[in-house]
Amino acid sequence: MTKHGERDAAPGAGMEIGIEIEREIEREIELPGGMGSGGGVVRVGDTVRRPQRSFTDTVNRFLRHLESVGFTGAPRVLGTDSTGRSVLSFIEGDVGIPPFPCWTAGDELLVSVADLQHRLHRAATGFVEPADAVWDRTNLGEPSPSAIVCHNDLCIENVVVRDGAAVAFIDFDFAAPNDPLVDIAIAARHWIPFRDPVDLDPGRADIDPVARFAAFCDAQHLVPGQRIAVVAAALDFLDRALVSMKAKAGSGLVLYQQVWEQGYPQQNRRSHAWLQQHADALVTT
Repeated sequence: MTKHGERDAAPGAGMEIGIEIEREIEREIELPGGMGSGGGVVRVGDTVRRPQRSFTDTVNRFLRHLESVGFTGAPRVLGTDSTGRSVLSFIEGDVGIPPFPCWTAGDELLVSVADLQHRLHRAATGFVEPADAVWDRTNLGEPSPSAIVCHNDLCIENVVVRDGAAVAFIDFDFAAPNDPLVDIAIAARHWIPFRDPVDLDPGRADIDPVARFAAFCDAQHLVPGQRIAVVAAALDFLDRALVSMKAKAGSGLVLYQQVWEQGYPQQNRRSHAWLQQHADALVTT
């Protein structure tokens, strides 16, 4: 094994090429998640390589805007590699992966996610959408005139954590102009979470969703009417997600097929029913 950037002594060019290929394979580490990218996201040293898609250029422009206004909670765009993949900075930290461990249900972590999301929304307000913008709006309705670019997929797996607090959001594939309250609803769906208790991992079984939603909304500085709107947006999002997940699974995307076959439709409907049942308690606490 050689250090990165070094070249082994070799008796012939063929062996040198073989060593270089082996080194390149060794230093590509597949990263979990990335359903939108078909699982093709890898780490190479202190960078992340992502497949280029129709919306990549637009998303990268948004990420450059975040950097320009001093928002540190997102990857930096570094360019394109020799294979045409987008190159982003790798952000050190922990990311919760299913089955979600107990630490992902920490109250301080929850509040830090809300705070970082609030700061992202403020940083996004100065972004001017380019005329040729391309976004993936699969799970979204039409944006309002006052929409700002939001992350739109703040699930557990897309938040980098250090010392029990959220420090960055990753995987901006679904970033697009949206009502911030809808973005908050999507995050709440995962982080409260808005789920039937039968679908909670053991490490999150003892949470108090009503108290967590109140803390999340407080950190977002939401007034009562906005909290009602967040719950309504979450119900709408679940309906849209059911349709889009079915379409993606039916189109042959393997990762979506797996999620669908593992019971996503039933889990989605249980979440919807649970949220309807507890809506009043969530918004009056």
